[in-house]
Amino acid sequence: MIVYEVAVAAPFFGSLTYAQPVDITVPLPLGLRVLVPLRNRSVTGYILSSSSSSPDLPYQIKPVLERLDLAPLFPEQLIPFFRWLADYYHYPLGEVIQTALPSGLRAGSGHEIILTEAGHRQLPAALDTLKNRTVWMDQLLAKEKLFPGTVKTIRRKAAMQTLLRTWQDAGWIDINEVILSPKVKEKTETVVRLNTAIQEILARYQTETKENQEENAVAPAALREGLKKSELKTLDLFFRHCKGHPLLPRAQLTRQYPGAGQALHSLAKAGLITLEEQRVYRDPFGKVPPFFPKPEILTTEQNQVVGTIKVALDTGGFHPFLLHGVTGCGKTEVYLRATEHCLACKKSVLVLVPEIALSSQLEGHFYSRFGDTLAILHSGISIGERFDQWQRVLQGKIRIVIGARSAVFAPLAKPGLVIVDEEHEPAYKQDDGLRYNGRDMAVLRAKFADCPVLLASATPSVTSFYHAEQGKYRLLTMTKRIHDQVMPEVTVIDLREKQRERKNAFFSQQLFIALQENLENRQQSLLFVNRRGYAAFMLCRDCGYIIQCHHCKVSLTHHQSDNRLLCHYCGYSTTPNLVCPDCGSGSVVGLGVGSERIEQEVRRLFPAAGVARLDSDTTKDRKEYLRILDQVRNHEVDILVGTQMVAKGLHFPAMTLVGIIWADSGLGIPDYKAAERSYQLLAQVSGRAGRGEHSGRVIVQTHQPQHYVIEFARSHAYKKLYKQEIEFRDALSYPPFGRLINIRFSGEKEENVAITARQTAVFLRNLKEKAVDIMGPVPAPLSMIKKRFRWQLLLKSREPERLHRLCDLVMTEKKQICRTGVRMSIDVDPENMM
Repeated sequence: MIVYEVAVAAPFFGSLTYAQPVDITVPLPLGLRVLVPLRNRSVTGYILSSSSSSPDLPYQIKPVLERLDLAPLFPEQLIPFFRWLADYYHYPLGEVIQTALPSGLRAGSGHEIILTEAGHRQLPAALDTLKNRTVWMDQLLAKEKLFPGTVKTIRRKAAMQTLLRTWQDAGWIDINEVILSPKVKEKTETVVRLNTAIQEILARYQTETKENQEENAVAPAALREGLKKSELKTLDLFFRHCKGHPLLPRAQLTRQYPGAGQALHSLAKAGLITLEEQRVYRDPFGKVPPFFPKPEILTTEQNQVVGTIKVALDTGGFHPFLLHGVTGCGKTEVYLRATEHCLACKKSVLVLVPEIALSSQLEGHFYSRFGDTLAILHSGISIGERFDQWQRVLQGKIRIVIGARSAVFAPLAKPGLVIVDEEHEPAYKQDDGLRYNGRDMAVLRAKFADCPVLLASATPSVTSFYHAEQGKYRLLTMTKRIHDQVMPEVTVIDLREKQRERKNAFFSQQLFIALQENLENRQQSLLFVNRRGYAAFMLCRDCGYIIQCHHCKVSLTHHQSDNRLLCHYCGYSTTPNLVCPDCGSGSVVGLGVGSERIEQEVRRLFPAAGVARLDSDTTKDRKEYLRILDQVRNHEVDILVGTQMVAKGLHFPAMTLVGIIWADSGLGIPDYKAAERSYQLLAQVSGRAGRGEHSGRVIVQTHQPQHYVIEFARSHAYKKLYKQEIEFRDALSYPPFGRLINIRFSGEKEENVAITARQTAVFLRNLKEKAVDIMGPVPAPLSMIKKRFRWQLLLKSREPERLHRLCDLVMTEKKQICRTGVRMSIDVDPENMM
């Protein structure tokens, strides 16, 4: 008997054993998605291994219920990678695989409720006696059926489960298990195919009527006898648009001639054509990306770096590189040349970027060089497009994959090169669910594939640079910009001294004059503010009350364009109320500044200027983002206002001025990486200036001009920042010297959350692991999000295996430790301590 090791897409650690399906005789391949029984329901599972010998188990092995796909959804080479992730991040293996796959693929079972004849008679009277009669009960009476989504919501409450069981025992309702279909599937379209005889006539006809065939073509005379007018018109349309091919989409004909639908059925009945279903792939690109020509000559530094990577590709094996290249040095061209060489070696390439916006920029460069041989994988495209892209990669039709962090799971059987752009970005870390780091997993993916990996940044993470210093990575450097461009001159403005001089609340005199000069010289400017919206918070001047989100303990941000107060954590919004909800005063005002406010101020001060704003409010989809970039590229925009979205990857040769409205926003965050991230952000946004024939300048406005981050950013002194940070971290055993694991607790009742957190701390301290520092528990800096109170417990050690051992022990006791309604999650190598 063949048995299978299956990872189920459920909160279950490890894997389960299932037998061969009853109705299938051939062995099932590894990586196949199947439906399997789990307790009293059916769930999606993934086959990890198989064996012809049945294990000696004290129970009967249940068979696989159903195979859900004809072929595996991922190559079996990814299975060891998935196992490693599950162990390292303390996450269920099946849910690791579920996270890796395109969304919308999960199949499983649910329950529907059917009202019986007895229920028709008895339930109305029973409902009249209920004190807490709810909407779904009346829906059941009216529609006689409740669907799985509604039933799932109802059964979340124990009282409702008891009520349903009572009704079921009374015979008033039936509760039936149903199989739920995945949300996404292959897309097909109906195509019209000429039969073989007509194809021969078509070939002769094409030879005879080469001229004017597209505009004036009609069906050959040999086909026109005995046909109705609608059939003739349909055939004429076909010949006009087919361009010599025997296939044409049915929709193309029916759009131009509504009568074609019936005519095609008649033609098919007559045997002249066949109507077939054909798979089509959804196009994620939309319009063709802008063209970027290939430079004829590389710089000396580019040549050296590309040469080193080529040697590694030719040699084979795992070679981790860290490329430290200043902004504007031509790192993108290095990626392209390395990819070119990898493709010539008949290997595939995986390229990661930290954000969807950067993916859109890089796509243009790769599309210009390699055409449509690339796929994009990120959440910015529809689930159908992502499914199709995944399938094309899996089938070997695609050899280059570009995407955000989730693209690290791309189903390339054996990539030949992995590239991680802007490797320092915290956006590579997933904040919920499987909390993996895309950069770290890219290195691991390359190690499993035994291929080179290139991490690149103008401001490498302290951890990566330390690894390069220690020889774990090989350091490659590019210290000069291309075309001998100089790094921009940085001027720091002390806002404390200039406060009285300023005529404008946001722009110092120097920044205002610089913007004016750039407009006169027809050069572009970039204004950076690290917050979207109009006002950061709404404050009552009389009592000091700050209007907060009802679901989160955070202030609401005013968005003037929608006239809404919006929570940036849960999405709650409300209409602004200028009356204080605490004291009743009418003195509520908006304070703080966001990108929307800066845009408005720029339009007021420079009414003749072309102004655009680039943030997540103005770029709700990929097309809007690309449209704004095109406007800047075509110099329809003189001043671009933006958030972190503008700090990386943008290359506009006419942009010579960068203004940083307030450089202090990240310096006071309670996080050991606050200084590192602030420097990286300032250095990256400064690097947008002076990338063309004119030199650039940067004006940094700050209340802390003496802060070492500001000083090092002014002099482009990355290594000085690194030296200062590495000494501080060594002294306190922070990464890269020690490792961190953050255990988070959340729930709707703060008392239960606090008790669970404290019990976990007691449990861990009783283990007396001296090599591990246990800090906390304490309320998280953001103590409530989405109506859930949040506490955290931080573990730190220079011996990571001890940290993971403690986490394993905690997870085994999780059910006993956690109070009702409390969720516990483990964040290994946390990036966000808030």
